[in-house]
Amino acid sequence: MRLLIVEDEPSLATAIGRGLEAHGYATDTIGSAEAALELSSLNPYDLVLVDLGLPGADGFSLLRTLRLRQPVPVLILTARSEIADRVAGLEAGADDYLTKPFAFPELVARVRALLRRSAPSAPAVLRVGDLVMEPARFAVRRADVSVTLTVKEFAILEYLMRHAGELVTRSMLLDHCWDESYQGVSNLVDVHVGRLRRKLDVSSGSVLLHTVRGAGFILQESRTP
Repeated sequence: MRLLIVEDEPSLATAIGRGLEAHGYATDTIGSAEAALELSSLNPYDLVLVDLGLPGADGFSLLRTLRLRQPVPVLILTARSEIADRVAGLEAGADDYLTKPFAFPELVARVRALLRRSAPSAPAVLRVGDLVMEPARFAVRRADVSVTLTVKEFAILEYLMRHAGELVTRSMLLDHCWDESYQGVSNLVDVHVGRLRRKLDVSSGSVLLHTVRGAGFILQESRTP
């Protein structure tokens, strides 16, 4: 999952980004509505976190423009606690509202809730053959044996499992599992996928994660050469 954080206070934006990355999300942070609109036109974000008090065009303007562009869920983060501000934010198109200062576990819970609501058909448990993932519990099992993954490996596997049987390109993984700062100048995707494949194959003799030379990867029980 890739999130966009629109917050003009650098220290807070960095803290939010690092905290969400520790929970498996790829994040981009930006400090203005204008820059946020430019980034959102280039990248497929799963959720946007917006501070209302932005320099230049404010968060309300950003919300209205985002709503005209795409149905991405939006969580407002702001120091404005008055009822009128909350109502205005929700009427402008926000899906939820969190007042500063906030407890980080509550932020994570609200992010997860919005992502679940935006994908109501997504199952709570993902299965491909004898591979089982429970995203909410950060748990993976292969042939009933627990598989320990890093945060990045978990994010890659979740994306592959949600697109089981489909070709997933390296660019798709970069878009959804890495942030804007990654420049694509190394074989980092292949390194992570290789480590993930080795961990998955330890618990079973069959191969689930297949490489399509020059194209990308397919996660499925079997594949015709």
